[in-house]
This record gives sequence, C-alpha cells and structure tokens, in this order.
Amino acid sequence: MGTVTSKDNRLYKWLYFTLRTGIACSLCLVCLGFILFSITKAEFTDTVIPSSQFFHRILELDPLAIITLGILILVLTPLSSVVLAMVTFLMEKDKLYIGISITIVCILILSLVLALV
Repeated sequence: MGTVTSKDNRLYKWLYFTLRTGIACSLCLVCLGFILFSITKAEFTDTVIPSSQFFHRILELDPLAIITLGILILVLTPLSSVVLAMVTFLMEKDKLYIGISITIVCILILSLVLALV
C-alpha cells in the first residue's frame, strides 16, 4: 500500500470541496424552490419544463424551475468530481486511471442520456 503524497492530498481536498459545494448548492436551491412554492401557493404539476424556457423561468423565480435546477446540480456533482479526477490523472500521465475515469464519465453520461429519453 502506497503512502498519500501531497498531490493525492490536494486531489482529495478538491474532490471533497467539489462534492460538498455541489450538494450544498443543490440543497439550497431545492429548499428555495419549496419556500417559493409555499409563498406563491403554486401547485405541483407533472409538466416538464421545456429546455428552451428553463433559464427564463429560473429568472422569473418559478419554483418548479428552481427545484429542477437544484436536482440537475445534484445529478451533475458526481460527474464533475470524476472529470476533476480525470484532469488530475491527465496531468500526471497516469494511463490506467485516465482510462478508468473516461469509462466512468461515459457511463455517467450514458445513464443521464438514457434517463432523459
């Protein structure tokens, strides 16, 4: 078993920061959306927000759009962590872990695409 180097420690800190920030932002947005639902007395609907209207509805403080953004950030947080690790492995020219990271990124993207279909 190898020892933890300062580069590894730096990567762990960045991954921790990325995951923690993503989860905190997601939680804040979902909570804000629910607060706006209770303030505006809007009703929950089963409708999906069209991507062409998504950012416009966020700027209008539409509760459903804000909750959707929070969930989107929560889903993309692990992907950003894997990409961050992959960039670190690219800089270190560690081919094995680059391959593993690329495989994980492809699986995550494929899962997201299949979930949206």
